[in-house]
Amino acid sequence: MNKKHRINREIYQTLSQSSLNHFSVIEVRNSIQANSSHFGNNNNARLYVSKQLHLLEKLGLMSSKGSGRSKVFYKTALFHETKFELVEKRSTTSKTTQRVTIDQSAVGTTLEKEKHNIEAELTVTLAEIDEYKKLMNRSEELSCLLKPSYLRTTKKSALLLAKLNVWSDALRVIQENKDATC
Repeated sequence: MNKKHRINREIYQTLSQSSLNHFSVIEVRNSIQANSSHFGNNNNARLYVSKQLHLLEKLGLMSSKGSGRSKVFYKTALFHETKFELVEKRSTTSKTTQRVTIDQSAVGTTLEKEKHNIEAELTVTLAEIDEYKKLMNRSEELSCLLKPSYLRTTKKSALLLAKLNVWSDALRVIQENKDATC
């Protein structure tokens, strides 16, 4: 047979052992996980092995008996005659890093817009405080009437300032994290 079939290097190393004639997905998974950390958790590794073994079965390089987790695979004579192209498992860290960077960028953009809104609201609130002060300075009677509104507005400005500080810090942390990953 001239055509080369692609197969994961760790799986091939496990399957090519002469002592291994019949095996389950779980046995192959345990073997590759003992020698490699590329497969993540048990479930991800089991799914990866299962897909590879079913592909080999579809190509006639394996046969099987049973079903589900009790399914047992056997190497066919064609398996021993086939030339394999050994490939490494593709790393997903670059996609994960890229996704985190994109997510951070989207979050950063949203936070930036919200920060501008907070700044605008704080500016208006501080202007209101100034106006209340001017009106309250006109007379004692007006001062007594406007005092509750003035106090509410000063509390609002303090809350907005605290919110602005938190948003600014969050944006700083996102930027530092972005700089560290680049």
